[in-house]
Amino acid sequence: RFFLSDDFRIYTYDERGSLRSDSPHVEGGCHYRGYVEGFPSSAVTLSTCLGLRGLLQFENVSYGIEPLEYSPTFEHFVYRVGDEKAAGSLLDSSHLQRGPGGPAAEELPTKAPGGDEPLSAAAQSPKYLEAYVVVDKALYNHMGSDKNAAMQKIIQVFNLVNNMFNPLHVTIVLSSLELWAEENKMPTAGEADDLLQRFLEWEQSRLAQRAYGTAFLLVYRDRASFVGTTAAGKACERDAAGTVAVYRGATTLESFSVLLAQLLGRSLGMSYDDPRACRCAGPVCLMSPEAPRFSGAKAFSSCSIGDFEAFLKHDGGTCLFSRPRLAGLSRRRPATCGNSVVEPGEQCDCGAAEACLKDKCCTTTCRFKPGAKCSVGLCCDECQFRQKQWRCRRAADAQCDLDEFCNGSSASCPPDLYVQDGHGCERGTGYCYKGRCQSPDLQCRRLYGRGSENAPAACYEELHSQQDRFGHCGFRPRAGYGSCAWRNLRCGKLVCTYPYSTPFPSDAAAVLYVRVREHLCVSLDYLHAPAKLDPLLVPPGTKCGSGKLCINNTCHPRWVLGHGCDSGARCHGRGVCNNAGQCHCQPGWEPPDCLRKGSHWGGSVGSG
Repeated sequence: RFFLSDDFRIYTYDERGSLRSDSPHVEGGCHYRGYVEGFPSSAVTLSTCLGLRGLLQFENVSYGIEPLEYSPTFEHFVYRVGDEKAAGSLLDSSHLQRGPGGPAAEELPTKAPGGDEPLSAAAQSPKYLEAYVVVDKALYNHMGSDKNAAMQKIIQVFNLVNNMFNPLHVTIVLSSLELWAEENKMPTAGEADDLLQRFLEWEQSRLAQRAYGTAFLLVYRDRASFVGTTAAGKACERDAAGTVAVYRGATTLESFSVLLAQLLGRSLGMSYDDPRACRCAGPVCLMSPEAPRFSGAKAFSSCSIGDFEAFLKHDGGTCLFSRPRLAGLSRRRPATCGNSVVEPGEQCDCGAAEACLKDKCCTTTCRFKPGAKCSVGLCCDECQFRQKQWRCRRAADAQCDLDEFCNGSSASCPPDLYVQDGHGCERGTGYCYKGRCQSPDLQCRRLYGRGSENAPAACYEELHSQQDRFGHCGFRPRAGYGSCAWRNLRCGKLVCTYPYSTPFPSDAAAVLYVRVREHLCVSLDYLHAPAKLDPLLVPPGTKCGSGKLCINNTCHPRWVLGHGCDSGARCHGRGVCNNAGQCHCQPGWEPPDCLRKGSHWGGSVGSG
């Protein structure tokens, strides 16, 4: 299977601290995944790049295979991988229930065990998450202080991670690897939340110019009170898509890969399993807190699959449906039928023979069965293309997102488009931004209920002048809570009016009420959310004045968004501009300019 980016790069620093980039020769097509014949619950992850190296996992035992160094006859040795017998749970109890995701994580529906229903069309569609991996100096030294050795180990770990995510049709694409061989580029001491905050800050300042999906900081510690943390449900949110994982002294690569898979699962909307309510094929499910301590093949439980389905349904995974260029595939090597990847020359690929027996559309030769036109995709149903203008993706936000429709000749749903940033919404109290209406009035109603609205300036002045957890304009680990300049008052922590006579019920947050003139103002502090990820900091795009919006806790004129499309002029009052600069016409009007009647659904050239 291919999981390396076509432009995979290694970043290092020279003695003067200057960043160096290298494009190493890494074989993309020598990593394999499968199972042991006769053991359907087994898993095999092998690399043939430099000898035979990998893992054979059965239900409760694993065997490793590696080349024997300096063997003139290329001998290999096979060994049994022992369980991790570390005292206590591997996971810090403070992170078992919720990660630092705030309300975004809380809004996901409660998990239900469910039955063995087939995956939804979205879950069956191929999905990709690009990963930028940073290795700290201690872990680099632990891996032998050798660039190639560290690279091979990280690739091996992500091969194992991909094996676990394969049933969910998710490929974790390793796009870049950064090695801190000389010194750490940020402090890596401290507890989980503090370290994640520092890494997110470093990530935003240092990685902003590099293309990546989510960033991982891998650190080494002989002993640690935690083994990792991530922002729950935030894999597709660029300012929060970060993960910290600790490689401890006695950890095996297998155990570390399970830990990474769990943290990835958390960022994709999954919670840790309750063994009384969740089930899977093996003795230990992948999202069980104890899973990293035991060897053997592991699968996602019914609960985890339900969580992931809900994550996709609520549009948390919009970034997963763009396919990156993968090493090997772009070099037009011969296609490998049976690897579950549709490559040039193949119509479909149902994977191993056992899986193909259950597939209605695809044969073991990677060709469509007679009469079939498609195999997977949001616009594929029972091996046939869905009819033109069948809605394949419902708008996630009624005011700022847009529906997409099948075109009748493709199995894929068109790209996810949304209303152009800066378009007014919620009766002029907000602006559209990245497909969501960012109105402070709307945010207040979601938090406190009907009747609550954005507080007047006097409330913001009163609360933000305290410069504490209830009122501030951002948090910096060294400087603490940031003060708010007058023009940025409405770009810090959200302050609302509270219209009720009874206290706001919340076990997860501390509530502060302040009477300012005739207004009762309210602010919350979520007790388990890191300050850097304070869920009440207003989101980017929130309106902060007439013709102004917040970006990075600073109030900017709307023109900084660089509008390229005038909805009134280009769409003739019968549509809105989308983020591709096209008119999305109202129902009954034809794209591209909404001048002609005819289309029942409206839409745009790019929305199907």
